[in-house]
Amino acid sequence: MKNLPTLLILLLALVALPTLAAAPRWSELSAGQQAVLKPLEPGWDQLPEQRRERLATGATRWNQMNPEQRKRATQRLKRWRELTPVQQARIQERRAEFRGLKQEERERARARYEQLRRLPLPERRRIRDRFLQLSAQPGGIDRACPGSLQQRLDCLGLPQAPGSR
Repeated sequence: MKNLPTLLILLLALVALPTLAAAPRWSELSAGQQAVLKPLEPGWDQLPEQRRERLATGATRWNQMNPEQRKRATQRLKRWRELTPVQQARIQERRAEFRGLKQEERERARARYEQLRRLPLPERRRIRDRFLQLSAQPGGIDRACPGSLQQRLDCLGLPQAPGSR
């Protein structure tokens, strides 16, 4: 019987956890989140929980952005919406692949990306054109440049980042 109060508190905590972890209802959003998400208000509480969580998090991030960051985010969203569903799915697959890499591999890939950004424009265009050419072939870039991310970047002709390998 001495442990009864502790047991009751644990049971109450377990019962309350799903409620605490649930995605916010419209009335639980901050005024800033509501302002950003206003177009979604009529159907907000019917959206799937995971989507409400992502949208609420995104609204919080939006409110923390400066005007330049908001402009870039708007441009990226516009470009995303212009992609076909197949292109979007491919990008999502690549993102999942990248997130599945070991930290060291991700850092090497980021270093190579920075290396690419520092190349002269004609060299970047050459690499982009090679990517587009290989992507258009049957089987796409995966067939033309099989292997790890680093091997694909090599296949495209992207120079090694300093200190890699």
